[in-house]
Amino acid sequence: MTRVDEFNSFYASTFSDAVQVTYAVCGDRQVAFEATVDAYRRAWRDWTKIRNHHPLGWVRNEAWKLTALSRSTHPLRRRHEEDSDTQLLEALAELGVDDRRLIVLMTLGNTDLEEASREVGVPAEEGIENVTTALASLEAALRQGIDTIERRMHALAAATESLEVPPAATIRTAAKRGRQRNTVLLVAAAVVAILGGGFVATEGDALATSSALPQRQKIGAERPDVLLDSEKIDKGNLLSSNQVSALDPESTWKVDGTDENVDNTTPYATCPTKRYADKNPLKVFVRTFSGTGIGTGNERVAQAIEVSRSATTASKSYERLVQWYSDCEHPRVQLVAAYTVQRNFGDFQILRLRSHRSPERTFTVGFSHSGTVTSTLVHEADGAAGPPIQVFARTLNDSVAKVCKDSNGACTDRITVKRTDPPSTSEAPSFLGIVDLPPIRNVDKVWAGAPVPTKPNPAATQCDNASFTGKDVKQAGSRIYVLYQATTLPRQFGVAETVGRFSSAGKAKAYVKKVSKRLDACSDKNLSAEIDQHESFKNSQYSGDVWRVSVEITKGDRAHYRMGLVRRGAYVAQVTFTPAGRYDISQKAFEAMALRAATRLKYAR
Repeated sequence: MTRVDEFNSFYASTFSDAVQVTYAVCGDRQVAFEATVDAYRRAWRDWTKIRNHHPLGWVRNEAWKLTALSRSTHPLRRRHEEDSDTQLLEALAELGVDDRRLIVLMTLGNTDLEEASREVGVPAEEGIENVTTALASLEAALRQGIDTIERRMHALAAATESLEVPPAATIRTAAKRGRQRNTVLLVAAAVVAILGGGFVATEGDALATSSALPQRQKIGAERPDVLLDSEKIDKGNLLSSNQVSALDPESTWKVDGTDENVDNTTPYATCPTKRYADKNPLKVFVRTFSGTGIGTGNERVAQAIEVSRSATTASKSYERLVQWYSDCEHPRVQLVAAYTVQRNFGDFQILRLRSHRSPERTFTVGFSHSGTVTSTLVHEADGAAGPPIQVFARTLNDSVAKVCKDSNGACTDRITVKRTDPPSTSEAPSFLGIVDLPPIRNVDKVWAGAPVPTKPNPAATQCDNASFTGKDVKQAGSRIYVLYQATTLPRQFGVAETVGRFSSAGKAKAYVKKVSKRLDACSDKNLSAEIDQHESFKNSQYSGDVWRVSVEITKGDRAHYRMGLVRRGAYVAQVTFTPAGRYDISQKAFEAMALRAATRLKYAR
């Protein structure tokens, strides 16, 4: 049997079972169908890896993850399906995610307790206890015995029988197309990141185009086509502890170690997934420093130089390195700011990130690239303030100066630091990135995002009814963001964003004005609604407003949500944050998120 025949047989024999299990877990037929189809697409992409490792369990688990991403809707916008056992689905939804999955797998999934526990990721002993407790909760909620509940569980399968199963060939083709599209997006995002270096902003966020900047040359180059002489680069090109002390003069700095091992794989900083961006470097030099004393406290610096075997490889390594930070997906880590260091002989990029874990920690990272050489400088310290950005930029320039001098290049000490938009993310660059999203109380989990249908608009609320449809809207897309691993969060919690491209900047401006008026007038038309917070921001490139709206659900019970509407040229983004009780953020934090959404529109195409 060929690989294609094998997958086709697996798909045909398991799709119905997989979609009905997914439906029972999430309670939304359309979401279950789309998630299951997507899970099979991913299964085909990884078929050689999973074919001999219980592929049905892999598909069910993948589909569940996708539904978890799709269920973040405000209670005012929940979808109801009258042709199914709504009472049972609501009772299941009240259970913990793991408990619900266990019960569904042991009924509709036709698995035993041991297999179900393994698929959910809990020990069998814990699975027994969880199932017993969950069944008791179902009996109490439905006021029925186990036998009746089991029959009702199996009857849920009827809700998905009418769904049309896509042909296996369609699944395989979509999987292939998705892989190609992801590759194109990665390349495009890297190109945009490079081009984006030409669009810089001052500390006041006034933007300037690349045409206003002087002609750049390569580091260490007398002419643009002269590359660094990598043979002359050694550990003597690394910074000294005396040079690093400029980052915090009140601390005492020392060199902890210098590593030249190209086979070392341990990352030396927080966000990178690997130690080196070049998969097969010619030479590497990593030096680490630590600072102690009365300075910021618990400080660490790492400097890395990677020498590639060709300029093309080095360029790709640089793009990969920047992408690691712009795509950083660590719990409670946020991208705070981005800067461009303008030089006559090659610009630098600087990113500042913050970990909101305890203790709070700030990371400042600088990147440079020329010829076959890629350089990185990382400073980490406890607290919310890193070194002054001008000081860090000067130290970053010092780290390159040695390489420049030893390669007999034309070097410079003249630098200008500008605040700029952050580099693009590799996935959906015109939308918020994971690194843009705020920490939520003590939840130590990573945000996850996924595309969802734009109709109905997942970011719309009762007050604005924004639809992003009509002749003036040329293109629109939506994404939702959830902390899906935080199983204790209520289902309505999450972020939704819709981005639309209008036929002109004037049409986009008129649309924003119309929706804003609806929001401001909401309390007049809906006596249960109240707008208690409203802020605005504007510069030469974009503008936006953020509101907090309170809606009375039942007497004495009010639901709150935060909504932002931003415009950049002909593009408009609507961002809605749905809190849940104490799981909320401040209006200032939400305004920062809306402002970041406006900067991300720079990458809309």
